[in-house]
Amino acid sequence: MQQVSGVGEAEQLTGGQALAGQLVAEGVEVVFGLPGDQLMAALDAFVDAPELRYVVTRHEQATTYMADGYARTSGRPGVAMVVPGVGVYNAATGLATAYACSSPVLLLAGQVNRAGIGKDLGLLHDVHDQLEIVRPITKWARRITDAGDVAAGVAEAFTRMTSGRPRPVEVEIPPETFAEKTTAGVTAPVRVPRQAAADTQVAAAAALLRTASAPVIVAGGGVVLGDASAALTAVAELLQAPVVTTREGKGAIDDRHPLSVGTAWVNPRMRPVLGVADVVLAVGTRGAGLGLQENQQLIHVDVDAAQIGRNHPAAVAVAGDAALTLEALAGQLRRRDDRTAEIRAMRATAERELAAVGPQWEMVQALRRGIPEDGILVCDTTSVAYMCHMGYPVYAPRTYLSTSYMGTLGFGYPASLGVKVAAPDRPVVTVTGDGGFLFASNELATAVQHGIHTVTVVFDDGAYGNSNRDQRDRFGGREYGTVLRNPDWVALARAFGADGMVVRDLAHLPGALTEALATEASTVIAVPMDRLPSPF
Repeated sequence: MQQVSGVGEAEQLTGGQALAGQLVAEGVEVVFGLPGDQLMAALDAFVDAPELRYVVTRHEQATTYMADGYARTSGRPGVAMVVPGVGVYNAATGLATAYACSSPVLLLAGQVNRAGIGKDLGLLHDVHDQLEIVRPITKWARRITDAGDVAAGVAEAFTRMTSGRPRPVEVEIPPETFAEKTTAGVTAPVRVPRQAAADTQVAAAAALLRTASAPVIVAGGGVVLGDASAALTAVAELLQAPVVTTREGKGAIDDRHPLSVGTAWVNPRMRPVLGVADVVLAVGTRGAGLGLQENQQLIHVDVDAAQIGRNHPAAVAVAGDAALTLEALAGQLRRRDDRTAEIRAMRATAERELAAVGPQWEMVQALRRGIPEDGILVCDTTSVAYMCHMGYPVYAPRTYLSTSYMGTLGFGYPASLGVKVAAPDRPVVTVTGDGGFLFASNELATAVQHGIHTVTVVFDDGAYGNSNRDQRDRFGGREYGTVLRNPDWVALARAFGADGMVVRDLAHLPGALTEALATEASTVIAVPMDRLPSPF
């Protein structure tokens, strides 16, 4: 690492000051945290770093959810900070979600006193081997015990987090390290340049696509995270291929584009579209659940070579940055005959079938009518969100967030606060259920305290709806542990200093959203509803 500023004996930094200085050097503007004993020297250093905004949450789970929302919206790493042990355990749900969604989140964790690490002495927040907690849900993790290593260690965390496939990392630091002084200065950030796939791989992909009679494109979250939407759209237009997105890939192509067909997440309406393909070009996706047949040839493009062919054998493996690789691929393709009428018909058929599922289709359309074109929708794990995954039209990348395969209940509301911090001038709406919202409704206090105002739509069916539906559909209606007694949502919102309203007629939901988004206040919109049929 190149050192930016060495300091003399009279200008020594504490480890906390080195941390603050390195975060600023890395371009960090906000830290989502919850204070505690082992972090106090670091927080004291933050006082003298006005470039850093510290958003204090009401539960550690919210720190990593907010950092994730911030990262996926801004395209820059999100940073969370918690005490060791129980703090790390609480933050781990958000870290796991970020891992599933390939989101660049840095968790800064405290540690117990250096002399007690790994000795099981029963110190405050002591966990025998904290690194082992986070290893399954991080790309890289490191313990730093010397103040002189803080800046360089944090710089390495940013390099690893942002290189290749982005994923969370963790750095843990004991209290003495934050307090002790060092002459080691802040280090220059290092970013590994993005790289296109090898020319031979791109050429092989182009050759197979030129011979394909019915190519289909599957766009995953890697297209969005890799800022490859324009390149993907260009390739689709040359191939005149229908584009199917994954749940995390929503926004990879504007859903108003005539080549956009829909989303394949557990959605049988996409099977006919995928089924007729002789060649499938999959970009930035694991390909889980696509159900490709043996006679269908897969061209698999991913920045993470380990993902290629994981769920279906790849006829052509293309390992490289999505945007650069697709740009290179486009240079080797010629525009085919127009198929837009045929592909529009595919989408129309899928939407008719989705509309026949039940009332959740109209709920999703009401949401879209009420959310401005530049609005960002954050989906919790809830029944209406499932239909959002399949049928909510998304117009641009980084405007639709969900939890990928982690399916994290309670993610939506705190993540939306991170989204709003990243995009303060954009409308931000959360879709959640009555069960999921109460996981983190206490963060209304955070929103009001810090002026982070979003609109939250709580679809209330008085149950953990998906589990309750399983009991009704698969277990003879024997309800057990799935029915909920809920608060007065308007009174709950107002208790925190937020606004609240109830919408009993779905026709009024677009207007309620417009009204709420026009205010300078956090708003909870409760929508009472009957329990919904399966969208699958």
